[in-house]
Amino acid sequence: MWIARFGASIGKILLTSLITGAVLAALGITTDTIFPSSKALIDQITDNLELALNWLIVWSIPNIMVGAIVIIPVWLILVAFGPKTK
Repeated sequence: MWIARFGASIGKILLTSLITGAVLAALGITTDTIFPSSKALIDQITDNLELALNWLIVWSIPNIMVGAIVIIPVWLILVAFGPKTK
């Protein structure tokens, strides 16, 4: 139960931050205006996130393919010869 409340709180924080950021951007206020030295930090964070996402994709796709080679035939056999339900 606490996980659902925690997830809902995180969702509310993200949504509120998005709306606030959109309003500030419409007013011409950027992170450079609020924190002049934050551009390098934000660039570094986004670069690291991009690298992590690329690594995750490069790592996961081959493993998903290898797993599917085993799982799909087993699943097909179970569907074809398993108990029939109505």
